[in-house]
Amino acid sequence: MAVAYKAPVKDIVFGYEVIDSYNILSKISAFSDFSEDIVIPTMEECAKFAEEVLAPINSVGDQKGATIENGVVTMPDGFVEAYKSFSESGWASISLPSEIGGGGMPITLSGGTLEILSTANLAFGLAPGLSAGAISAINFHGSEEQKQKFLPKLVSGEWTGTMNLSEPQSGSDLGTITTKAEDQGDGSYKITGTKVWITFGEHDMTENIIHLVLAKVPGSPEGTKGISMFIVPKIKINDDGSLGENNNVNCISIEEKLGIHASPTCVMEYDGSVGYLIGEENRGLNYMFTMMNEARVWVGGQGLACANGALQGAAQYARDRVQGRPIGMSKEDAKNSTIIDHADVRRMLMTIKAYVDAMRYLMYDNQLMMDLEYFAEDEETKAFGEERCGILTPVTKAWVSDLGVELSSVAIQVYGGMGYVEETGVAQYLRDSRIAPIYEGTNGIQALDLMFRKLPLDNGQAMQRLLDDVNKVVEEMKGEDDVVASMAEKLETEVAKLSEITMWLGSKMLEGELVDASAGATPYLKMFGQVLGGYYMGKAAILANKKHTETNDDFYADKLTLCNFYMEQLLPLASGYASSITAGKDDLFAMKAENF
Repeated sequence: MAVAYKAPVKDIVFGYEVIDSYNILSKISAFSDFSEDIVIPTMEECAKFAEEVLAPINSVGDQKGATIENGVVTMPDGFVEAYKSFSESGWASISLPSEIGGGGMPITLSGGTLEILSTANLAFGLAPGLSAGAISAINFHGSEEQKQKFLPKLVSGEWTGTMNLSEPQSGSDLGTITTKAEDQGDGSYKITGTKVWITFGEHDMTENIIHLVLAKVPGSPEGTKGISMFIVPKIKINDDGSLGENNNVNCISIEEKLGIHASPTCVMEYDGSVGYLIGEENRGLNYMFTMMNEARVWVGGQGLACANGALQGAAQYARDRVQGRPIGMSKEDAKNSTIIDHADVRRMLMTIKAYVDAMRYLMYDNQLMMDLEYFAEDEETKAFGEERCGILTPVTKAWVSDLGVELSSVAIQVYGGMGYVEETGVAQYLRDSRIAPIYEGTNGIQALDLMFRKLPLDNGQAMQRLLDDVNKVVEEMKGEDDVVASMAEKLETEVAKLSEITMWLGSKMLEGELVDASAGATPYLKMFGQVLGGYYMGKAAILANKKHTETNDDFYADKLTLCNFYMEQLLPLASGYASSITAGKDDLFAMKAENF
């Protein structure tokens, strides 16, 4: 039997303190009252909804999946009712701006709610997650008329939104899309083409679906410079806001996938469908990145969600399963012993739990920086938020989603053979997590983004400012007790190595050795993520040490233990990537392609 999901509310609340969210957001007038008094009841209510409504239908969605017949997609049992309850309860809009009908809470708050909802039922959470991205794109780049026409029901959750980028011949390379947009001279365009990998492109949870579609206007520049973005509703909307006739938007098929079976991944056909240009022609890719950047952080959160869900099951199984005599334990004592008494099982569980904490702090801080970028009232803070968010986003997306897969696999190992069968439910986390390193820009693309776009920001000074912040935490840790001070030494060593490697990469790029640099992009991102994890665990150690002194609560003692475990056993893995980063391209290209 699968273990019933229990949201880690106390861990989540602690995470908001680690990143100093209350103090930082208090400087933005819209969020000046953001505090634990908001976070705790919000997470408790979200946990209740997730545990009682979403988690019970997670395995149903996995086993039955979304189905299609004659172009009509039907969701698994319970999903339509769950979505209705979800939107009516306001979860769809809690972190959307109040001026468009949202709850007015910061994006930072959605880190905890998305973690809870996605752990309970990842496939379900994909629908409102994509809607949030569509809402942001329209809100930031659409006309007032478009905002009034489309946002109210998207924000309320009465409609859902999608983003349509890829085509059969255009995966990550969007410059080759062929979907056509013909200007009708009346403020509308006719959209014709086929889009693939469209999450929740068709379903029966809402009466309308608002698609954001990338297309090219005839005569536009070649490549990505000629891409425009269009709003294409599934059902046309009359002037009075009522629904009109079908807009020739059709779902041709849905994919049979490894995981997220309840999330319909659609092939969409647009046959002269009426669309409305967002902003200016040929600026569609710029607008789409408003959606993409939010989505990439959220995809990292999916890795966090799967790892955390898998951990809960593995920990409970380890507490229950009697098997073997632990080393050093008498035969008599071993009669009542379970596998959690074995050192290797503890190592696996500690590895997952320590990483989950580091992953959570990184994702929440990434979203905090997004709040500064979008809502800060002074230009200096806004610029800092944009800079820091830009650096953290590829790391959140790639490092956290990769770990989601790895840690879900470790959780299966804790179960042994029972993890390999579907009965325990842990296998679903591994299958569901595997998509996260692929979509919203593969993790290899994230590594190239970090190296070639983010590392050179402000002539390398943006990266240096982040490393300076890490070193400030190191110095603060040195002023703590011996346990935390010893952690500081380990973090200091790894930061120094990362700085050295970063300088090496910078010199390679200046010398024009771009292929050599690109060959080390993925291990560099992994090294960077591992050190950033240490940075956040260092902040957590300082806070946990203070809280434990004040309260003597075992929760904070455990947090210190996890921080120390990370610094001693996980952080040192960062240095191991150094030789891979500096190895260059020679071995990679020494073999002929046909010899692989």
